[in-house]
Amino acid sequence: MRAMRPGSWRRRPSYHRHGPRGRGLVALTFDDGPGPHTEAVLDALDVAGARATFFVLGSRVPGREGTLRRMVSAGHEVANHSFDHCIRPRRPLDARRQLAATNALVHGATGVAPRLFRPPLGTVSALLVRLARQAGMTTVRWDVDPRDWELPAPDVLRRRVLEGARDGSIVVLHDGGGPRAATVAAVPGIVTLLRERGYRLVPASELLGLRC
Repeated sequence: MRAMRPGSWRRRPSYHRHGPRGRGLVALTFDDGPGPHTEAVLDALDVAGARATFFVLGSRVPGREGTLRRMVSAGHEVANHSFDHCIRPRRPLDARRQLAATNALVHGATGVAPRLFRPPLGTVSALLVRLARQAGMTTVRWDVDPRDWELPAPDVLRRRVLEGARDGSIVVLHDGGGPRAATVAAVPGIVTLLRERGYRLVPASELLGLRC
């Protein structure tokens, strides 16, 4: 199986690492939820008046359907991050089942079908891109990773985002998968500083110009 090369989204419009440059837009995205910190992330985004994209794991949806409904009602985007974070791209049937199961859970909770897919760990392959496309989704990675999984202080996270972000960037953060208090604390400052640079924060589908 051949891995996707950086920049290959230009030849394969079903895979993107960032959006178009020149529109003054940036997308904040959150992976591995919903989890214990997701509501706090939503609170921080609500206070800041910012919209984001949440790449959710299907296995973590049951019991947190209300959190997904809150995302949608607040104007956020709910996207697919596989079922259990252990998707096996060399096993197409398993990958297809994971995509379908997560889509069904998201749709069942919100009435909205995911339009985006992000492979666990950002491990993209041509096969996964094709399977996601067959399921009606565009595959999205990122071009700014402040590595919040290292659990740095909030000011470090803010600095890393600001150093990496540019017009059209997709920023990856996490609302699940571990302690996320620093990420929650960093969100308001990240939003404020990006706006001070003139960027408007939008969900990833809007950044990419995907039609409804």
